[in-house]
Amino acid sequence: MTSSLCSSRVGYPLHRSRVIIDLDGLLENVRAIRKALPSGADLLPVIKSNAYGHGILPVSRAMFQAGLSRVAVMGVDEGCLLRDSGFSGQIVLLGGFSPEEIPLCRSLLLTPVIHHIDQVAALDLDPSSAPSMGIHVKIDSGMGRLGFLPQDFPAVLDRLGQIPSVRIEGLMTHFPDPENREDTASCQKAFRTAILSSFTHPALSGLTVIHMASSGAILAGEVEIDLPLHPSGRKIAFWARPGLLLYGHYPGVRDPRIPVRPVFGVDARLLAVRALPRGSSVSYGRTVTLSRDSRVGILGMGYADGLPRLLSGKGWATVAGRRAPFLGRVCMDMVAVDLTDIPAEELPSEWISLIDPENPLSLSVDRLAKEGGTIPYEVLCLLGHRSERRYVGIPSQAPDERV
Repeated sequence: MTSSLCSSRVGYPLHRSRVIIDLDGLLENVRAIRKALPSGADLLPVIKSNAYGHGILPVSRAMFQAGLSRVAVMGVDEGCLLRDSGFSGQIVLLGGFSPEEIPLCRSLLLTPVIHHIDQVAALDLDPSSAPSMGIHVKIDSGMGRLGFLPQDFPAVLDRLGQIPSVRIEGLMTHFPDPENREDTASCQKAFRTAILSSFTHPALSGLTVIHMASSGAILAGEVEIDLPLHPSGRKIAFWARPGLLLYGHYPGVRDPRIPVRPVFGVDARLLAVRALPRGSSVSYGRTVTLSRDSRVGILGMGYADGLPRLLSGKGWATVAGRRAPFLGRVCMDMVAVDLTDIPAEELPSEWISLIDPENPLSLSVDRLAKEGGTIPYEVLCLLGHRSERRYVGIPSQAPDERV
């Protein structure tokens, strides 16, 4: 995207890095996850935080093309963005709302998650006479972050049941350690007990869906709980909420039963190639001294682009089928790589790959997270946040849709 000042001039500024998202691969991941779900269960794709760095608008359109007319985001700001883009499906706000955002939730037909008694009080005070707003209620089964404690759930339903302008459509929870089967079973039991304690409550007469399974719980098979027939006679649906798994990464070890693959690639522009003699130092702190005459490439990506500084001396680019190790410290906007062993005629003139999910020699998001002392979630959310976005596969409305 360019400002009006730039667009009025001849030419456009060039990006120093770019992120390439494979939307066809994303849809393959959707199909693989759906295939592994119990019969009758479906997905609530989590596309908060700019779809984990993949681009919330193109990913929302991809979900719609996959037949998923619902997504989950964090807050009203992301809900507004999706509505402004033309997304007409259901938008679940996992973080709920602030009291002043209630009119927006109503006007944009958003589905907020209610997780705190202050939200209940705000709804009770809301003067709106508009048709009732669908909400989901969160029960804290052990995460200790957001949600009502199981023992408080009946009283919450009593209060919500007295508010004619809302209707409870869903119940949810979030597991703190989904890869731990024993812990998840304990949390699931607490969630089920809370639901059963009030299953016949009038405030739950419109209940249609229950969701609890993040990526780890999907892999553990903890998508549904055993419940009696709802008093209304309606079958209660179960949704799984994949986040990391949707984008081709596993929260733990790879599970061949759900074969997903990464769809996030990163290239950096080759800003300069330097011929430096033996004994030269490279980058801040002189942490590297060259042991030979070297050809050093300077790439236009650094820690301001989410490339972890802890990757200094540990990462690499991939050039002409070879690895080009990082030299010295990762800088704010640049990183140096050793191109000495790559024939000059094989050097690209413009772009060099940092992450290529199709190339086994390439640095990967998972490896980058390990070497950087963090997790893939953080890497995906931050890496290339100011880069150009390019989408391949199913059509996207624009080649660069950063938010």
